[in-house]
Amino acid sequence: MKIALISPLPPYRGGIAQFGKMLLSALEKENCDVTGINYSHLYPGFLFPGKTQYEEGSNRSEGILHSFQPFSWRKTRQAISKMKPDLIISQWWHPFFAPCLTAVNPGGIKSVAICHNIKPHESFPLAGAFSRRFFNKQDFLAVHSQRAEDQAAATGRKVIRLFHPIYDQYVGTGLAREKARKKLGLKPNQKALLFFGLVREYKGLDILIEACNLLPEEYRVIAAGENYTDNDFKSPRLLWENSFIPDSDVGTWFNAADIVVLPYRRASQSGIAQIALAFRKPLVVTDRGGLAETVNPGRTGIVADRATPESLAEAILKCSALALTITGKEITTERITLKASEFSWASYTHKLLETIS
Repeated sequence: MKIALISPLPPYRGGIAQFGKMLLSALEKENCDVTGINYSHLYPGFLFPGKTQYEEGSNRSEGILHSFQPFSWRKTRQAISKMKPDLIISQWWHPFFAPCLTAVNPGGIKSVAICHNIKPHESFPLAGAFSRRFFNKQDFLAVHSQRAEDQAAATGRKVIRLFHPIYDQYVGTGLAREKARKKLGLKPNQKALLFFGLVREYKGLDILIEACNLLPEEYRVIAAGENYTDNDFKSPRLLWENSFIPDSDVGTWFNAADIVVLPYRRASQSGIAQIALAFRKPLVVTDRGGLAETVNPGRTGIVADRATPESLAEAILKCSALALTITGKEITTERITLKASEFSWASYTHKLLETIS
């Protein structure tokens, strides 16, 4: 099968670009002829308050699709038409990209959108109208959680319920546990709660810090991610690297952690949970979107009933009892390994292609 994959790809940084890279590789393993259609320009400044959109050592992309330059849309549409693909796959995560993704689709070609969320996490003007126009051009919407499936059903498109595959590309990066903990300033007796990824209001880092203050003194929050909020997040219990973590150092943070915490106020799903599973780390998540689907409660982690400091602190204590004793850690690691096997890329791409065919 010949496929055009419209997606951010490296040297763009972040989860969507990583997903695109992994998806392209997985499709090639299914004997597909895949051409990646990357962006020359991705986010405009008002949507990206960070320092750079690119991986360390790069300052530009060789892609052809400019997200807010209509002249490039015509050029990209012509390039896709010339390819004569059997299938167009577009990564969808924000309604800002609806005009360009709609315009570059030539029509008459089977199309599927990989939807990381159906509705944006944060408000955006005309989000509903933009999204509907894009969705109407798709034959299928592929989603990664029950909540997203329910939302996608309202569009009238055919919906493929999948899952967010494992992010195991970072295993083997960074420092080993003891060296990692020393680098991050953790003492031997301290229990590290990891918050990883870009810091946005809906992700609830403030909730985790307040929860940590309710826990015994040995608990610490280690946070790694560039701050996209107005909050300074100051706390004596917080060890925070306020910058984007390069791929080569991701393992340092996960190796140092005892528990990975996703204290989100709103969510669809999260690639961070899939990194945690790859590193065999127990998870504490709030019951938002599809986060709970990454956890077997009481076996591989705990789901907090509410996105509040009190509920999260209670969940963390339960998870500590589950996973931080020597025997409990061994058993929990075995259970997490089994859970991680449910989210393979091979299974993801096979089901995607089988359903479309």
